[in-house]
Formats: sequence, structure tokens, C-alpha cells
Amino acid sequence: MPRYHPKHYNSRAYKPGHYSAYPRERRPTPRKAWRYTVAAVCLLLIFLFLTSSSPRPAPKETAQPVDPFRRDPIERVEKDDEKPKWEEHDGWLVPFSDTITKNRSLILLPPSREHPLIYTFYDADGERHEQVKTAESRLLQIWKRAWRRRGFKPVILGRAETVENPLYERLKVVEDQNAKLWHEISRWLAWEQVGAAGALVDWLAVPMGSDDEDDVLAFLRRGGFTTITTYEGLGSSLLTGAKASIRDTLEGVLDSVNLSNSKSLLDVLPSEILYKKPQPSFLAFYSSTTLATHYESISKTLTVSKAAGLASLAELITSHLHLTFLNTFSAIEVLTSNTPSPLILAAPALVLANALATCPLSPIPNSCPPNQRTCKPCTPSSSSSSLQPIKFIQSYTNKSTLFTITPVPHPYTLSSLFHPSSILTVSHIRRTPARDPWIRSITPSKPLSGLYSLLDLKSTVARETETVTGLWLPAEDESAWSNQHIESRLGFEVPGYSPCKYSNRDLTALMAFAQKEGEGDSQLSITQMKGQRDIFMRSRSALGISAKTRREDMEVVDAAGSWHLADLEAWGFVTAMGERERRALEDL
Repeated sequence: MPRYHPKHYNSRAYKPGHYSAYPRERRPTPRKAWRYTVAAVCLLLIFLFLTSSSPRPAPKETAQPVDPFRRDPIERVEKDDEKPKWEEHDGWLVPFSDTITKNRSLILLPPSREHPLIYTFYDADGERHEQVKTAESRLLQIWKRAWRRRGFKPVILGRAETVENPLYERLKVVEDQNAKLWHEISRWLAWEQVGAAGALVDWLAVPMGSDDEDDVLAFLRRGGFTTITTYEGLGSSLLTGAKASIRDTLEGVLDSVNLSNSKSLLDVLPSEILYKKPQPSFLAFYSSTTLATHYESISKTLTVSKAAGLASLAELITSHLHLTFLNTFSAIEVLTSNTPSPLILAAPALVLANALATCPLSPIPNSCPPNQRTCKPCTPSSSSSSLQPIKFIQSYTNKSTLFTITPVPHPYTLSSLFHPSSILTVSHIRRTPARDPWIRSITPSKPLSGLYSLLDLKSTVARETETVTGLWLPAEDESAWSNQHIESRLGFEVPGYSPCKYSNRDLTALMAFAQKEGEGDSQLSITQMKGQRDIFMRSRSALGISAKTRREDMEVVDAAGSWHLADLEAWGFVTAMGERERRALEDL
């Protein structure tokens, strides 16, 4: 055995077999570690140089998941960023749109219903006095509004469509021989040229009466026209037919040897190719014969001055449309809701209701439309200047005989009226005792006033927007209460209507009206009404509708909407529906 030095006898490092059984790993010297570090840095730099200089392949496009319950947006509001945007969607009838859109400012609306086409012909290139053109333009506007109100898309054809028709060259021989017949055939040529299915109607034929009274109106809405169809007592003032049948009829007329001696195009046509239906009861046709028979004063004025006669005719048709509205509904209701300061919120609706209930001015008082000889006349000289009463209601009732005007406030507006003595903050909103006070007040019969009330409200607003049996408008939006928007929605002019300006004169008149009816804040003083007006105007400004929104106001507006989600959804839905309707009417 080897001998060990006594000095290392107790040392574990020198025990036999220790190094051989458990050899220690030798660490590299500092010089070798430095070499390894330099090599690693060089390799990294080379890798970075190669990857940066070589072209990178374009990333592959990954297919986005398809949601079968989501459609691409058809239209959205891009003009006014402050107003809620909207998207048409088949699944629009949900309590809250953001459950599908994931965006609170994007409102789901029902898909737009396709409006059937209705055509008329107006030769604007003919020589006439400027005042005559102005009066005719107003009559055309009346015609367009009335047909759009009935769910149609009115289109005015002119000489441009007539000239584009290949058969126009064969019509020139008739122009010098028979001007009246040439004008009638020009209507047919323009009608055939557009090629789309739709009825051709005279621009002095205006729809009046209830939608449920006549089968012809339903037939015009369904479409599916085939043969040329005329209607008893209207001649060529109302025609329906397909493009192929129209062209065959025109070719037969232009080939007829009796064309130059005929007074009307229908005189040339064989009776067997025409299908005749009974006279529709919904259509009021102000023909020269009708004017001479029932409205003699206007007929005489036309013989003296065509411009003055047409202007009087426009006033007469407008008054008849207004009178038809008053005969359709038994009362006009203003939905005020059981919320703070209902009178200031309902101010624009009260002004509109008062104008609608007032008897329309007419060049022939006590006259009725030509298709409603047994109407209930309305004259301002009677004991009451209004034909229908105005009622205040605090909960909505679905009755077809009542016309309801509903101003819908934003949650921020209601919250501001809840705290009139201080500037509204987020803390004030959180201390509000009840959520969604507006929708709860107009639907008190619903046990769960949030979800189910919203579904009922959306269905009602969508239905009444199409049928115009009521108006749902945002209380703060000035453009929604403008003359142009109201007249387009109703389908006729309201001569005595001027939007509420919230002036001292308007407030005094509103208080007098409320005291007379015994409803609303009838005991308020004019000073209190002015205070509520200032709060309302400040709320309108904060909403960004009439002024730029400050950052502090925007935080409170968002907090009010978050605290009252159902009221916010109702306001957004009504605003979006009105905006879509306004844009559709502007495209006419």
C-alpha cells in the first residue's frame, strides 16, 4: 500500500479512489471563455445580416371565421359622428345591439323593405313661363311625397328617356300633326325605356285614404304586372304592364293607319289586348274634368292664369291630404312619460301636434277630395279651429285610430333634469335611485321592463315608421323636427308648422296649453320653465348634436348611457331609424 503523508491523512481529497470515482469538471480558463464569446457574437451578426438582406415572403392570408348570423353592413351613417351608426341585420330584434355588434354605438336595424316603383312623366323641356314651372315643380313634389308615404319609390321620367328609346324616330311624324297624342306616346316610350316593372301614373293623381280600403293599392305594391291594364274612369292616367307588353303595344300603335286621326293612344288599341279593372278608391285624380265639376273656381282661374290656377291647385291638394290625415285618426297623442319635466321634453311634439290638429287652409273651404265625397270637412271658421283633440299620455297604447308623437330623450338629458340644481357628474348618475326611468314609465304593464319593453318598442317603432301611424323622434335632434323631415315622413306639407325654438313666447304658449288641458307641469312658473329650458339646451350641446362635445361632458354622457342601458338603446334605435329614413327620402 502506498504511504500517505501525515499532513494529508485526514483530507478527503486524498482518500484512495475519490478522484477516480468522482472526477471534477474542469472549468475553461478565462482565455478560452473569451474566445467562445467572440465566436457567438460573430455568428449572431452573420445571422442577422442574412435574414435582413434576404426578401421576406408575403404572409399568407388566413381565412377569417364566418359568422352565419352576421351580415355585412349595407349602409352606415358616416356624416355625423355624434349620432349612432347603424347596420341592417336579419337578427335586429334583440334587446341590445352590442350583443351582436360588440359596439355600443352601432345599432342594428331591420332590413329595408324594397319599395315598388311608381313612374310619372313630366316634360320639363317644353316652353312655359317661369311661374308655371315653379307651380308644376311644387305639384310634382306633392306627388312624390304622397306616393313615398304609401311605400312606393316615385320616379319622374322626362324627354331624355323618350329620346333614348329606339322607337322615338317613328314618333317624329306625329309631333307636328297631333301634339296631345305625341305627348301621350312620349309617356309610353319613356316608360318602356326604363325597363323596370312599375306603374305609370299621372302627376295629378295622388293617393288618399286608408291603406286597407283598396285592392288596387295592394296590387300595385305586389307588382308582377303582365298585360297592359287600365282602370275605370282614369283612362291612361294609371297604367300597369310588363316591358314586353308595353313594347308590343307601342309597335302596334305606331304601325296603325289611324294614328294621326286619333285623340288618344287607347283609341288606337284593340279592346281585346287591354285588361280593365274597376276604378280604385284610394286615388284622387285632379283632372280637368274633375276640376270643372267639383272645383269650379280653380278651373276658372286656370283659364285666366295657368300659374295662379296651378298654385291654387297645389294648395287644394295639400289641404285634402291634411284633411285625409285628420279623418283617418280620432285623436293626436303626445307621449310625455312619467319623468321629470315632461312638458319641456314634449315641447317639440306639442308644437307639431297643434299644427296637425289645426284645420288646413284651403282655396275652397268645406271641400273634400274627389275620391272621398263624404268626408268630414274642417274649416277654421268653426267654433274650434281643430278637428281632432290633442291628448297627453304617459304610457303607450297601440291603437290604429290614434296618432302618437313620441319625443325620445337621451339618458343624459333625463339625468340632467333629475339634478337641476347642480352640474351633472358621474357621482350624481350613480346615485340615481332607478335605472331606465323613461322606458319603465311608458311601459308600466311589463313586469320586466328592460328586455321585453325594448323588444316591444323596437317592433312598434319599425312598424310605425313604415306605416306612418306615429312618429318616434329623438327629443334633442333639431333636424328630426325640421319642416322638411316632418313633411317627408307625413307625406304632405303642414303649412302652420314651425319647429319649436324654445323661446319665451314658445314657453308661454306651451304653459297655457298645458294649463288648458290640465296635464303636464301646468303649475310651473315661467322662471322654472326657463330653468328647464337651459338644462335641456345644455344637454343638447353636450350630446354633440348642435355643438362640439367637451371631454368632461363626454365622460358624463358615457356614464349616463352605461347606467341606463335600456333607455340608451331606445334612443339610439329611434335616432338610427330616423336617420335612415331621412337619407332614403333625400335620395328621391
